[in-house]
Amino acid sequence: HGHGHGPGEQSAEIKGRDLSLLLDLVPLYFGSLGAASEDTGPDSKEVEDDANDGPLQHCPNGRRNETEKLLSGAEVQEAKSWFNTFRAAGDIGIQGGAAAALDVGHARFTLGELRSLRNQPLAVAEDIGVRLAKKPDSFLNEVGLGLHLAAVVGAPRVQQPPDLRRIDIELIAPELERPVRSMCSDLINQYVGLHGNIIRSGHVSPYVTRLSFTCSRCSQEFFRPAKEGRFEWPSRCPKQCRFARFAVNRDRCEAIDWQRMRLQEAYAEFSAGTGPPRGMPKTIDCDVKRHLVGSCVPGDVVMVYGIVRFMPTGGVMAHGGEGRQAPSRALYQLFLEVKAVVNRRRAAALAAQAAEKNAAASEKTEVEEDFTPLQLEFIREIYQETERLPILVHSFCPHIYGQPLVKVALLLSVLGGMAVHDPGDEGKLRRRGDIHVLLLGDPGLGKSELLQALAKLNQRGVYISGNSSSTAGLTAAVVRDSGGDMALEAGALVLADNGLCCIDEFDKMGAEQQALLEAMEQQTVSIAKAGIVCTLPARTTVVTAANPAKGTWDTTMTYGQNLRGVMTEALMSRFDVVFLMRDAEEQRNSDAALSRHIVQRRFLAAVAPQHGTQATSAGTEALELGEQSSLRERCERVPRDGALPHELLTTYLRYAKRYSRPQMGKAAQRRIKQFYMEKRQASHQASCDMAVTPRQLEALIRLSEARARAELRRVVLASDVEDVIEVLKAASGVEDALPDAPVRRGKTKPNTYADRLRQYMERRVRCNGSREFREKELFEYLKSVCDGVKEQDFDKALCRLNEQENVLLLRSGGTYEFTG
Repeated sequence: HGHGHGPGEQSAEIKGRDLSLLLDLVPLYFGSLGAASEDTGPDSKEVEDDANDGPLQHCPNGRRNETEKLLSGAEVQEAKSWFNTFRAAGDIGIQGGAAAALDVGHARFTLGELRSLRNQPLAVAEDIGVRLAKKPDSFLNEVGLGLHLAAVVGAPRVQQPPDLRRIDIELIAPELERPVRSMCSDLINQYVGLHGNIIRSGHVSPYVTRLSFTCSRCSQEFFRPAKEGRFEWPSRCPKQCRFARFAVNRDRCEAIDWQRMRLQEAYAEFSAGTGPPRGMPKTIDCDVKRHLVGSCVPGDVVMVYGIVRFMPTGGVMAHGGEGRQAPSRALYQLFLEVKAVVNRRRAAALAAQAAEKNAAASEKTEVEEDFTPLQLEFIREIYQETERLPILVHSFCPHIYGQPLVKVALLLSVLGGMAVHDPGDEGKLRRRGDIHVLLLGDPGLGKSELLQALAKLNQRGVYISGNSSSTAGLTAAVVRDSGGDMALEAGALVLADNGLCCIDEFDKMGAEQQALLEAMEQQTVSIAKAGIVCTLPARTTVVTAANPAKGTWDTTMTYGQNLRGVMTEALMSRFDVVFLMRDAEEQRNSDAALSRHIVQRRFLAAVAPQHGTQATSAGTEALELGEQSSLRERCERVPRDGALPHELLTTYLRYAKRYSRPQMGKAAQRRIKQFYMEKRQASHQASCDMAVTPRQLEALIRLSEARARAELRRVVLASDVEDVIEVLKAASGVEDALPDAPVRRGKTKPNTYADRLRQYMERRVRCNGSREFREKELFEYLKSVCDGVKEQDFDKALCRLNEQENVLLLRSGGTYEFTG
């Protein structure tokens, strides 16, 4: 094949006892080479003796010319060349050494490592990749035999295993990777790499490799190899017995572990492009053997390398039907015979745990691999900005006008907080780091658009609609495969592990919502169906959107009445941020700006965001006006051309989530404790339907950590907590517009207004402690919660509170004092 030895290789000749060992190993890797001599000399005594030697019966120990022909074959010569390569490299070029590879039965290389080991010029080294792609079986067997010889040649005989176990080569070839959707018949018997999600895994079954037969006439035992798990009955006895029948010796047969999985193309690749994805995601079955069994579970993101094979389709074709169905046997389906697996989800989890223990070590190992130098330069550039979160908010979903604090909550859910694990090797989850967000409000506010844009910010983002989802589709399903066995198929929460699951129309799901209870808090999905009892990881951030019970907020009903039938209190308490959105009167005042924004984006083709990250001088000055300005104001001051492109936004969020691990500062701890105690005390004094529990305290900690992550800070500051408190207060702003007690039907408008004003003032007194109210403030509040408020009805309501109920006293300057 033109592969000569490199300058550092020393050619070693195999002879004597090592030559006999090579003859034993050749049929182990190239079974077809030893099969020919078996048929040429069946009456020779050597074959009769070898037939009783078990695994050695395939060795071609016949005539000398046949042995020379076997050793001069192209495959054996190439294997000897790899033997010299590994022998010259020693244990330095082989991970763990050749002896360790022989002990475990497998060795992993990359295509670049094999090229460097051969130490050849580029023009010659290209033949290695071409040979791997076109003739993968021969290439992998040649490398495996060469590594096997390097492990046993020259070693003491006592160190050689008696069963001659082969070495499986796991070869990582990034240049041969391709999308799952590109699988076609032209790739049969070629080596490819596929990236996707494991959505189904079947039972582990024995895969027969060699069968033992016994002749009924002479009791002669001999072996036959099984190809692709199938075998053929022998046609004759080695001793040429007439009318011989053969029985299978099941206790003497050899088998390996085998498992079938199903790979689905990555959701990010499937939904890439403009508009909604069309068609169904492409899937392909993958067969794993030996040590690769159990390397993946449903929901894992993997890169699998293997050889494309084909098999008959199910039904009559699989059972070899004849007659009228014979033409239909020409239909086959593709599958992948897996040779190597790179489990990215498990690698990311191990890297995250290592980073929590030693952050510096993790930065050295993976930052260069996951981010290009250009991306790292962009991150350094944006880090020079005064504040980065307003720029991220301005860049996220720019076609939705306003709602900066809603976008802040969604971006914080992408970043997440710090997960806390128990000490030890198991590292059980003690406090989750994912931030769950619920958008609950009137229709027409862009909730669905925000969820769809959010799902595209994460590589493992999944967007689903609640009115077309089931419990099995969310968690996991047990299905029956073609062989009749039960297999486990992953749902949306498992597929979105270490990612985002955005659920729209959450109020339309009904009883299926209860499937989220375990996944949102314990971060797992437990299955007990059809005899399968298991627990799958579901470390997923859940972001949902729903409408109130009547579709819109009813200001005559309490908070609990508006959510009756939407979700249970147990599920509501698992959300870190419940953002109540309402098309209020003060928001309608900006209708002119909203309409201008829509017209510009639809008809005038507004200027696209620049690819720079530096804000204008006006925006910098606005940020430097003082740290006392609110988060909403700082987000609204970002200039229009200061937005980031979508690719840079996702890069920054991915970098911040992986490498920013802030610690809680002293001032931040005191502010969190103070705010939680205030909320807890106010909830005891009020008849509020949204209870304040320790889960809200943990949510406040997670949100503060995510706020510091957005700035790539190492310490959570008190200003981060203040921004989070502003978001939480804005999220519950609609609750202030709802009555504490249901408003009685049939009341006059002045009496209704008086009840609403009294409830508002009682709530304000409990929260702030101030009992003074201005008339203009009361009138503006009444207009925000009631439609068509007239001044005469408002005056009658004040008179009722002043004269009849004696809870409102008029002071000087148009100020009232609430005495209730």
